[in-house]
Amino acid sequence: MDNKKILLVDDEQDTLLVIEKQLTAAGFKVVTAENGANALLLAKIERPDIIVLDIQMPDMDGGEVASLLKQEPITENIPVIYSTCLLSENEVYRYGENIMLAKSKDTKELIAVINEILSQE
Repeated sequence: MDNKKILLVDDEQDTLLVIEKQLTAAGFKVVTAENGANALLLAKIERPDIIVLDIQMPDMDGGEVASLLKQEPITENIPVIYSTCLLSENEVYRYGENIMLAKSKDTKELIAVINEILSQE
């Protein structure tokens, strides 16, 4: 989807690079952050259409980041897709508005979920 901006947050540099490349090839503009603090700052500055957020990070976990994003008027309505190694590959878990998917360097499922969310806007 042209011109749609994704904020990709993960503390693993190699994961960021691979997923960023694949999302860019799929037509998205991608901004990356390696930790929760940078994610919060970039979300306010960049105003992404969606945030793909790693759950397990050393400084601040994805749940904390998402909670802080929801407290800010400028970021409260940005959809968040949680990425985790706690699920099996290609597994997607939905609970209300929350979407969690297995962290993978194969981004087919991630791109499908992003397109689904963007089509609802």
